[in-house]
Amino acid sequence: MYRIIKSSHLLLISLVLFSACTAQRQSPASSATVTPIPPPTATATMLPTPASPNDSILWGDLQVTLEQTEITEEYLTDYGSTRVPPEGQKFLWVHIRLKNTGQIEMDTPILEHYSILYAATELKPIYGHRQNHTDYTTLGEVIFPDQEMEGWLRFDVPAAAELKDLRLVFIPESAQVGTSYNSPNYPYADNKPTYVWNCAP
Repeated sequence: MYRIIKSSHLLLISLVLFSACTAQRQSPASSATVTPIPPPTATATMLPTPASPNDSILWGDLQVTLEQTEITEEYLTDYGSTRVPPEGQKFLWVHIRLKNTGQIEMDTPILEHYSILYAATELKPIYGHRQNHTDYTTLGEVIFPDQEMEGWLRFDVPAAAELKDLRLVFIPESAQVGTSYNSPNYPYADNKPTYVWNCAP
């Protein structure tokens, strides 16, 4: 019985000491001041000087040409129905020609390698299937030596946008553009081959 009481007293004393130490550790006088670390600042990546429509670029053995651009308020689909853009937008059409100038087959660049830049906004293409226009999404997955293929990319752009305000960007090694000619909002395409065209002649 004496041992149980003695153990209880020791336990009680230990709890009191522990509480005192904890309270002392949490007192304002002993707390350390933590300096917050500022968030990293994005740095702008400068785009190369834009090429003009009908100019070609060469990425390895792949020749890419921006053939033509066009803006429409609606379009007729392959199935004969009329498509209208979402409210406050219109359609931008970009005609791309590809040519394999090398001796071995290569993969066709996927849709996501293209973007339109409008001010500080990056826009990605979507399928269009416009009547009498080959949709880029229907091109084959492989381009054989000396083969050419062409197709149209569709972008939904703001209704206020004009061709002179728009840039087409092709980054063949990344599905994200991540760069802008006038904005620090796209810092993640450093060290990627980047090709740019003005959409207006």
